[in-house]
Amino acid sequence: MRFGTDGVRGRANTELTAAFALQLGRATARVLDASIAVVGGDSRISTPMLESAFVAGLAAEGVEVHQLGVTPTPAVAHEAARLGAMGAVVSASHNPYHDNGIKIFAPGGTKLPDETERQIEACLADLDAPGGEPGLIQGRGGAEEAYISHLLSALKGRSLAGLKVVVDTAHGAASHLAHQVFAAAGAELTVINDQPDGFNINLACGATAPQGLQDAVVATGADIGLALDGDADRMIAVDDRGRVVDGDHIIALCATDLRDRGQLHDNTVVVTVMTNLGFRLAMNEAGISVVDTAVGDRYVL
Repeated sequence: MRFGTDGVRGRANTELTAAFALQLGRATARVLDASIAVVGGDSRISTPMLESAFVAGLAAEGVEVHQLGVTPTPAVAHEAARLGAMGAVVSASHNPYHDNGIKIFAPGGTKLPDETERQIEACLADLDAPGGEPGLIQGRGGAEEAYISHLLSALKGRSLAGLKVVVDTAHGAASHLAHQVFAAAGAELTVINDQPDGFNINLACGATAPQGLQDAVVATGADIGLALDGDADRMIAVDDRGRVVDGDHIIALCATDLRDRGQLHDNTVVVTVMTNLGFRLAMNEAGISVVDTAVGDRYVL
């Protein structure tokens, strides 16, 4: 297997096997030369198997591993940044339950550059036996609380009090977090699709299938709906009339809000080449510069 736009991905237990995950963990440890790793994953049935194998590979090369359990991808990146550690997430994002993947963060929580991915692939092809003492594997407390605090800090003292919100967590990695985050922000909250069973992740729900969210927003008289994908790094919104608000509109809203509060760095927004012409025209009218990158959030970041 080779790296794609966001880690490695394939059908679990046939294309992406525990044996491969073990070797990928070892190769990643050697190339990144990290002493500490934080690792989490989503709620699909194959995640514990693949996570255990990947973690064993890291530990075999002497890396101390902190396992975060079922955790959103951005939460793993945040914890890696907090600790100066490398990170990894076992997830196939918005794909069906039978797929899985492994996303890797460099020490400090940043995405890997292309050259580093090529180095890991080369190391995989030429691994010799491990040596030395294995690294410690342990759970880590406090990561969830730190991530929630980080999310709430984005409000800059503002509150969601008075807003009725529906959140669709896609039976995924944020299923246990949505209540805590939005309750702390003051919103009146309804959560749907928050009962993962290993097989129902992204199944006719979440960011790639928002009809259920649209119906729930209208039925409850909510002001807004938010749909996440399986690892909670993708979002689609729904307005109070049940209409989908896509990523281009969301980025435009965020960019103009940051500009109005004097917090938009260099008065510039960075997007991929997939962003539509309407977005670019709107940003031009708002006096905001647009910078394009290749497809993939690692290029945007």
